[in-house]
Amino acid sequence: MNRPNSRLPHRIAVTGAAGLLVAVGAGTAPAAVASTTELSNSCTGTPTYALSASATASTNTRHVVAADVNGDGAQDVVAANLDDNSVTVLLGNGDGTFATGGTYAVGTHPYQTVVADFDGDGHPDLATADFGGAQVSVLLNTGDGTFGTATAIDVSGAPRALAAGDLDGDGRTDLVVAEQETSTVRVLLGNGDGTFDDEGETATGSQPHGIVVGDFDGDGSPDVATASVGSDGVSVLLGDGTGALGTATDLATTSRLYSLAEGDFDGNGTLDLATVSNGSDALDVLLGNGDGTFASATTYTTPALPVAVGAADLDGDGVTDLMVSSLKGASVTLFRGTTTGTLAQLAEVSATGAYDTAATDLDADGVVDLAVADSTAGQVDVFRGTC
Repeated sequence: MNRPNSRLPHRIAVTGAAGLLVAVGAGTAPAAVASTTELSNSCTGTPTYALSASATASTNTRHVVAADVNGDGAQDVVAANLDDNSVTVLLGNGDGTFATGGTYAVGTHPYQTVVADFDGDGHPDLATADFGGAQVSVLLNTGDGTFGTATAIDVSGAPRALAAGDLDGDGRTDLVVAEQETSTVRVLLGNGDGTFDDEGETATGSQPHGIVVGDFDGDGSPDVATASVGSDGVSVLLGDGTGALGTATDLATTSRLYSLAEGDFDGNGTLDLATVSNGSDALDVLLGNGDGTFASATTYTTPALPVAVGAADLDGDGVTDLMVSSLKGASVTLFRGTTTGTLAQLAEVSATGAYDTAATDLDADGVVDLAVADSTAGQVDVFRGTC
């Protein structure tokens, strides 16, 4: 990893990968989660989903993540609003509905939000990748689910995605940022008090558009993977436990990748990767070997223009499943992970404007529900799960 001569502290209120469900991956910082979500799920069969509620966010809602941000035991949802330069925090009532959301200004064109405790106070904070502003915005939780004014961390051009994890093993949550314009990953090491040290950039494949953190080689230290919109492939960068990343290893996939998720999709105890191509209407799955290498990609057809992939155990079988949000297909396609490593379609949920999906139990019935970013209406649509 290329390190600057001096470490540059940044004052911020930040959060990492997805509070209770959107995700960062195994081996990451406490209180950080991401694409993969470990949820209490009483479902032991095939879940079904029906639209049950909608909550207003703002213009062009592109990303959603779930977490209990106010500590009341009910799951909340945070939505990133691309054209309003804001995030909306929807506080859950515990029955699948939300109180009126609070909206907070961030940088220009926030594409993704992560949730984690960056200042060590036990409350989830927020961070956004501001694609149009060459910055990461951080908002610290005041402790009751409201957030302070965003503070900006300058990064390289077009930060498209970010994820959280403890890359240097100090027990504090760090951030990694996918910088599309420079085809790099930037590491921001957390000091545990809401400040970060900029550890510089490492090259990835061309124009990274998705990023996750997980221990892909089984050495106990978090690694990083990115998905590239400008080249045909996923890049894997192994971490050394100090916050430094090794040279990227590129894995062949379908072209024009738009999103990336990690999880154990075959139930063998090692982490796998999944990515979607909005140029080929495809989902590619790369099964991990547990040593930092991956099997060749297996491709599955999706509805038109898939723009996001997320991971969670939807059917309670202990194997991670996948959720593909397709904008032109106006749907969320659910794929069941199996111990054979071959995905099976679980369901296809009609969802207008679907740009991202988060899975969590919003109504406290023990069955996972879906929160979908409806980019057309500028809202979050809730699909109640039954089993």
